Amino acid sequence: MSISFQPYVHDAANDLWLIPYAARQDPDAFEINVSNANGDELLLAIGLDPSAEHPPMPIAAFSTLVTAALRRHLDQRSPELETVADQTPGMMTVIHCGRREGYIEERLGELAALVQRSRTADATHIGWG
Repeated sequence: MSISFQPYVHDAANDLWLIPYAARQDPDAFEINVSNANGDELLLAIGLDPSAEHPPMPIAAFSTLVTAALRRHLDQRSPELETVADQTPGMMTVIHCGRREGYIEERLGELAALVQRSRTADATHIGWG
């Protein structure tokens, strides 16, 4: 399972969320995909509850949250997490992949860059799920 952050525009006439044309043409440049655990950590870092339902957020508001999170993380690096395997007998083995030191800050920077690219693609919102 994973969480993807990507740009949207709202078609108010049909009440639809659409991915901008430029993002459909080059999806790799307009999407950040992370594991559920890392996505939850990113949402917490920017001040959002990962367990709550969130419709796509206006790009200016999302940008403000990401910028504030980047400022809070200046001169700080998120800790390295070790890979852990949960091997309960008789149950499915679940592997919790680790992550390198500073991963959250790197991804916050990528979210800030996504916001800028999304604005050039005429996106009005950023969504995730």
